[in-house]
Amino acid sequence: MSQLSIIMKSIFKQSFHLLCYLLISASFTAVAHVNKLTKVEFSLLANHQYQLTLHADLLHLLSQQLSASSNAKNIDDDELIHRINELSIKELLKALSISKQHLKSNTLIYLEQQLLIIEDFQGPTLAEVKNLIARPAGNQGYPVTYIGRGKIPTTGTSVKISLPEVLGDTLLTISKPQQLLVAQGDISPNISLHNSSIPKSQLTQVISTSLMYGYQGFIHIIPKGLDHILFVLALFLLTAKFSTLLWQVSAFTVAHTITLALGIFGIVNISANIVEPLIALSIAYVAIENIFANNLKKWRVVVIFIFGLLHGLGFSSVLLELGLAPNQYIISLIAFNVGVEIAQITVLLIALLCLYRFQKKSWYRQRIIKPLSMVIALVASYWFFERLI
Repeated sequence: MSQLSIIMKSIFKQSFHLLCYLLISASFTAVAHVNKLTKVEFSLLANHQYQLTLHADLLHLLSQQLSASSNAKNIDDDELIHRINELSIKELLKALSISKQHLKSNTLIYLEQQLLIIEDFQGPTLAEVKNLIARPAGNQGYPVTYIGRGKIPTTGTSVKISLPEVLGDTLLTISKPQQLLVAQGDISPNISLHNSSIPKSQLTQVISTSLMYGYQGFIHIIPKGLDHILFVLALFLLTAKFSTLLWQVSAFTVAHTITLALGIFGIVNISANIVEPLIALSIAYVAIENIFANNLKKWRVVVIFIFGLLHGLGFSSVLLELGLAPNQYIISLIAFNVGVEIAQITVLLIALLCLYRFQKKSWYRQRIIKPLSMVIALVASYWFFERLI
């Protein structure tokens, strides 16, 4: 065996072990379909007053300060909780004050071209924060609320809101109610003060909505949808021909498009407590079939179609959480679905790029298909019991 062959074999072996490690470790941290969008409510009050309510995660708000103080990046939640609990009362007060001032200074409300003043801005008290961090963090971290109030002149017809980047992507709810998705660091569309509808959309608004919801569909798979990534990879592993894989992915696409639409328009409504464990079970089933089946069975397309129906219900729960753009429901739905498909195709292309050169090797099934399928089955089984419990 040549030196180059030995080196290539070593690189491949180490890469394979790293992939297995990443899949297993990710299973203990990844939670599918959990949407951590910050929620903001804009309400019109009596006497030409407005109220802006920000529901955020304390860990998220303080992460930048705590990271900067230690010159560290990407601190995980457990470490953040530990550091917050180690802060003295004086240090915690300072951190809360800086965070509050940052939110107030970088929350901008425009009436036409006029910047409105946030006259009163209140956040959680020290006692509330100490009680909050004294208990374990839930799926949404440590939820805190900030409320800003001010006056709106009677002359204006619409407002736009720019929110601090630290909040990330934000779900903005208008008082009547009306929901808009505002990307991180972006500014909202014009919001009518006289009714709950957005002014008549132009081509630019259609394009903006398409890009926004397409992006949300994409990131729901990459990087947030590890369960869907594993399902697509499980389909890929046992499929030797790209045309056959295309048939399977097409069946999956058609199926999840059907239930995505039915879920969004309220025709089908199944609890996530049922859907999520079944999604994990579908991943485990396909992976286990990869281990024991030497060849694809014709009825696998039917099974994949059924599983696609389940995954579509999972997608619909996310899209319902985001909210559909007013007067552009179909565009939002299509764009989100297109984003999901582009992400799935991206996963397949990356997998094909990594494994194409090995697919015709005699050892491909024993060294690649079975071990990776076993890892996927273990991860999915863990998810199934976790979600079931």
